[in-house]
Amino acid sequence: MKRWLIILFVITLTITLYEISSSFALFETEREIVVNSDIGKWDILVNNNSINNTTTFSVSNIQVTGDANVRENYFAPGTNGYFEIEIDPGDTEVSIYYEIVCRTDMITNPQISLTRIENVNKPDLINVAQFTHAGVIPLSDIENGVKTKIRFHVTWANNDNNNEIDSLYGMGSATFDIPMSITFRQYTGEEILNNNNNNG
Repeated sequence: MKRWLIILFVITLTITLYEISSSFALFETEREIVVNSDIGKWDILVNNNSINNTTTFSVSNIQVTGDANVRENYFAPGTNGYFEIEIDPGDTEVSIYYEIVCRTDMITNPQISLTRIENVNKPDLINVAQFTHAGVIPLSDIENGVKTKIRFHVTWANNDNNNEIDSLYGMGSATFDIPMSITFRQYTGEEILNNNNNNG
């Protein structure tokens, strides 16, 4: 009888060890599963400069309208004009949310003011904070090759009390600067709230 108990014990132990090793192999196999997924590509150009390797750029072409006493296409006191930033999402594979921070309080000549910012393609810019406008480039526009043009309207007031400063610009001793930054991120459908209480 003792011998049968020993044989039964050995058989039970063998079956138990086999079940444990089978279970461990199952868990070990599941742990080794690898999931592969394609990552959406991100390739954005601003005025033909890649945002991946450019932190600053200049806009030197202001389209001027206004004063009959100023040579055509020259920005001077008494004129209005605009400049544009073109956002080319290229073959980016996700919808894009962008924010443009335009520090109008830091314009270097107090007689030059930014009067309006607009998306030329569609009226979707939203004032989300002081000096900050936001918009969305949907994936459908990206797939159709649509480039977003943001237009900044500027005015140079003709103020006789500012002639000394204006002359520095006319002689090329000063530059017309508007500190600005653009931030991009993936758009996932969240609501963008309009903040009408802000200047800028």
